[in-house]
Amino acid sequence: MKISLHGEKRYIGIIIIICILIGAYFFLNREEHSKEMNDYNRRELAILNSLIEKKQFYNDSLKHQMDSVMLQLHKNTDYSDLFRYYTNRRMLQKAQMFSYDYASQFSRKMILLSDNIGDKNLMAESRILSSFNLAQACLFVEALDTLKSVDLDFPELSDSIQALYYFYYGIVYQRLAVYVNDSVNGNKYNNIGQEMFRKSLDYSKDEGMNNFALGRIYGRQGKFDVAQKYFEEALKYIPKENNILYTLANASLGKCFKHQGIHEAATRYYMEATKNDILNAQNSSIAIIDLTEHMFRQYHLKYNVTKYVNIAIESGEYYGMRSQITHLDKIIPDITKEKSRKNRILTLFFVALLLVFLTYIAHIVLRYERNRKLLKGFHSLDKKVKDENCLLKEENESLTRTGMLLRDSNRLKDSYIGKLLESNSELTNMFEEFAVKVEQKLKKEQYDQVQKSIRELQKNFSKKEQLDRFDELFMSMFPTFITDFNALLQPEHRKQEGEALLTPTMRIYALIRLGITNNQQIARVLDYSYNTILNYRVRLRAMALNPDTFEQDVMKIGL
Repeated sequence: MKISLHGEKRYIGIIIIICILIGAYFFLNREEHSKEMNDYNRRELAILNSLIEKKQFYNDSLKHQMDSVMLQLHKNTDYSDLFRYYTNRRMLQKAQMFSYDYASQFSRKMILLSDNIGDKNLMAESRILSSFNLAQACLFVEALDTLKSVDLDFPELSDSIQALYYFYYGIVYQRLAVYVNDSVNGNKYNNIGQEMFRKSLDYSKDEGMNNFALGRIYGRQGKFDVAQKYFEEALKYIPKENNILYTLANASLGKCFKHQGIHEAATRYYMEATKNDILNAQNSSIAIIDLTEHMFRQYHLKYNVTKYVNIAIESGEYYGMRSQITHLDKIIPDITKEKSRKNRILTLFFVALLLVFLTYIAHIVLRYERNRKLLKGFHSLDKKVKDENCLLKEENESLTRTGMLLRDSNRLKDSYIGKLLESNSELTNMFEEFAVKVEQKLKKEQYDQVQKSIRELQKNFSKKEQLDRFDELFMSMFPTFITDFNALLQPEHRKQEGEALLTPTMRIYALIRLGITNNQQIARVLDYSYNTILNYRVRLRAMALNPDTFEQDVMKIGL
């Protein structure tokens, strides 16, 4: 088909206008910062981005490790208090910047165990380490009170413990200085922190800690070139296993380079600190925030810093760190402003482009009206097919959920049957042993001993023993049942458990979780009246966060 001269001019005009619009778009949307990251840092950034994709895996792995250790310590009563103390300390070092809830559990156990052991050094150490996770959660009053409870006048308190005491005192006060965001109080707390770091130097023989403390002192005085040398020296002695100090030293070194205008080196150390945090599931560190701000100031939006902002927010929420958002408030408005500028330019570009094509599109639409109607009919048919596909998808999802419930039910059944057979085997062995002993005593006419054996058997088969056996069997199948069950209740109705694994109320819902929902069956198993079971179930539903779905939520525990 030949195109007329007038048509050729029209098409050429449209192409010229489009080229002008595209050129204007790229000119207006050019990066204000034309700096390029060096090759080494680009490679490190690629590694960091790959680690970020696995962040949830690292978090889940550490959480699983901590849960396993807590369960092992709970089950094994043969461990000594000293072994339990050092195990909790090892886990606290991993949890201090991972999760406030986990860190507070380990620190509380350390304090209790050190008090039981009676060793003044351990009592001091447990409280010193506890102060750090309190400060990370911005509970500065509690952190300082915990440090003040340490008895420094005790003559047998070792130099290393006293060094640790003043070192963490300095960390807490300098963290408080950043948090208050007030020049008067900030300077006051910062000076106290520096004084505490100086005192730690009088007792410490740890080169990594000492150089870190000196770096902090000179860094807060604005002597970043001197502080840089101390932080570099500190990193020669601080092992990567010391997650907290290794991250803080790298982030502090990055800040020294930033203030000296050596931005590529600053980027390198900020990334190293952030990588270490992700690999060790450290969520309360602000290294990623420092990295985000530095990259935005130096490279603008070239490397998608929004991703790091979101990671920082998620990490702060996971840990329970209230100050995380405060730090982000310094950079988020600038990022938002830049994004808004780009979006406005993009919007104007598309509006202009749309106006260019409007006449041409209208011409084509009018010319091919018949085809449009056919297309509309096709869209209608396509919508109908999509609706049917959606219905099929919903049915498939329903069948999948049903299949999962059936698999879970079969798993529970198999597990419960196995445990029951094991329990019955123990009972059978006990009866056989009892029968042999009674037969021997009858032959010897030791009737009083026979009566004694019968009483012992009756004692062993008391209702309490059977319930305890049920508790042990059930909790082996659902080790987190108590925690998950309490989470379904309103806070004021949650109860702290005593020595028994399950309360009477929880036993009712344990049976429901096993699929026994009939009140009469539950009453026979637990030796309660039918009305008692009914009342318990009605009352517990009223205490639940979601009364309408409470029992369905119970059935989901352990899935």
